[in-house]
Amino acid sequence: MRVVLDLNPALRNRYSGFYAVGAGLLEGFSQLDEKPELLLLYSKQFKRQADELLSEHGQWAYRQELLLKKRWLEKIWKVSSFPTLSNFVGDFDIYHTIHQMMPPTKGKPRIVTIHDLRRYRLPNLYKESKLTAFESAVKKADHFIAVSQATKEDLCDVFNIAHEKVDVAHLAVGDMFKPASEQEKLQIKTSLSRMLNNNLDRYLLTFSSPDRRKNIGQTIRAFLSASDKIADEMKLVVVGMPPKNDELYDQLVSEGKMDRVIITGPVEDISDLLRCAEGIVFASLYEGFGIPILEAFACDVPVVTSNCSSMPEVAGDGAIYVDPKQPKSITDAIVTICNDREKRNELIAAGKKRAMDFSWKKTAENIMAVYKKLV
Repeated sequence: MRVVLDLNPALRNRYSGFYAVGAGLLEGFSQLDEKPELLLLYSKQFKRQADELLSEHGQWAYRQELLLKKRWLEKIWKVSSFPTLSNFVGDFDIYHTIHQMMPPTKGKPRIVTIHDLRRYRLPNLYKESKLTAFESAVKKADHFIAVSQATKEDLCDVFNIAHEKVDVAHLAVGDMFKPASEQEKLQIKTSLSRMLNNNLDRYLLTFSSPDRRKNIGQTIRAFLSASDKIADEMKLVVVGMPPKNDELYDQLVSEGKMDRVIITGPVEDISDLLRCAEGIVFASLYEGFGIPILEAFACDVPVVTSNCSSMPEVAGDGAIYVDPKQPKSITDAIVTICNDREKRNELIAAGKKRAMDFSWKKTAENIMAVYKKLV
């Protein structure tokens, strides 16, 4: 079985979700006794990144550079079915993209991995979304792999797709996410405190993005409400860019109530920050999968997360669940993970057990089953 895998999305940014998925799939396939003959497709401009990725994963896979720029090809494919994918790679059985590039394949099955439907489920946060390319990919695809059952249900509902055309393959996390010893934590915290110009002796971790989906305004307000019930040195570290047009967040900043809140901005590698955190507060409004939950589990870090979309599916019984639209719910959970040692230990043990249900090998096995079914 010869499978062409579009590797371009994974090569654009080593610390992106697409890179994690691409590298994870290669790692998973490498562990299988029965592998597909995998041909990795990427633009010539990403040759160096491809060499770096394949030196760590997938040395057994073949590679194929696109001689024309991807954006040129996509413009051509809007009006023409030539050149076909076989003109670049020869004969093959299946084409699989983890994003949305959909070349003509002369009837060979085309699979798209769907990561989330956030722009459809939260349209008020994405009023200027450019969805033409994504919707075109969905229209052209023969089959879909969703990263969660929740994402599958969203895809089938939004696009009226038959359930049998969508399979689920959960994601996993890399080896860099692992517990830190007490000695390692001391060294890491010293380095992080210097890097962020702030004392990071004790802190909770949360994640932000400009589109407000991560619910940072409510999370910060909940933390501030809990501040008189938890240790004075406890801080909230917000990883990522602050949200745009978030009235609550802007109000908290303008009122000068952010003394115990640290906004890091973009961070390429979050593993050290996560390994030393006393908990993560992941009260997102929507997630296609919610990989920070698994990353925290792998690091023995207790998790607070939302009771909606894919998050309960990923966390199982390893987390405290909150209503992301109710700050008191988040506040109570923060107080619990900061003060209740017995509950913290229960969450860490449950999270460690839950993490064993996810691995890149299992992901690859599920995807391999889809390939076999389609061929």
